[in-house]
Formats: sequence, structure tokens, C-alpha cells
Amino acid sequence: MSYNVLALLIGWLVAMAIFLGFIILLRYIQYRERMAMLSHGIRPDMSRRQRRSRGILRAGLITMMVGVTLLIGLYPLGFLLPTEFTSTPLHIGPWLLPGLIPFGVGLALTGSYYLEQNAQGEPEAQNDRDTQNNEESNIIPLNERKEGPLS
Repeated sequence: MSYNVLALLIGWLVAMAIFLGFIILLRYIQYRERMAMLSHGIRPDMSRRQRRSRGILRAGLITMMVGVTLLIGLYPLGFLLPTEFTSTPLHIGPWLLPGLIPFGVGLALTGSYYLEQNAQGEPEAQNDRDTQNNEESNIIPLNERKEGPLS
């Protein structure tokens, strides 16, 4: 084997080890966060659900804006290409697909965020009502909490 191939292989393995190490570090941090929440009597399931729905909205808006940016950037191609390709009204053609696809995906993600909110009932209003009705709805009672070996 030549030295170039060997250097490339070793570099790839180091990059993969760094990537996997980062994933393991993230999982460990999530584990420590969950254990800390449980030791303080907070149920971690509630915060995870809220964080996931916010992530879907954020991902949808980012993907949709990338699609809009690509549409705006690729639209002038319709004026630069020969007339055989741009005989459609408004110079719309297949060169706009790289912008339409992420726009559609982002629109679907954003729509799923709002549909999920409607299916569950307004989460913010529901959380406000829950905290007003039952101040300790997110706290595990002491008799249900299990003490671990670290306590």
C-alpha cells in the first residue's frame, strides 16, 4: 500500500473516531442532565416533548428559508437561457427545483408543528393552566422517588 492511501485511511479513521467520540459525549451529557433532573424530582419527559416540537419548527423555518433563497437565486437563470427552454410564462422551469424541494419540505415541517399543537391543544395555554391548577404537576413525590447509590 502506498503512503498516500495509508495516510488517507488513517486520517479517515481519526475523523470517524472524533465524530463517534462527540456523539458519545453528547449522549453522556444527556444522561447526566436526565439524572440530575430526576434527582431533583423533575420529570424529564415534559421538557423533551417541548424541546422536540420547537426543534421541528426551527428546522422547518430554516429549510423553508433555504428553499426561498435558492428560488430567488436561481430565478434569473430563466432569463439567461435560450428561449427554447424558457417559453413558459414567468420564465419558470426545472432549474427552480433545487429551491422548490427544500421549500416544500420546510413548509411540511412547519405545518406539522402547528398541526401537532392543535392535536394536543395549545401547549403554552395548557401548561399555564396546569401550573395554575397544580403547581407541582412536574414534580415526583418523595415517596415515589428512588434513591440511587450516589445519594
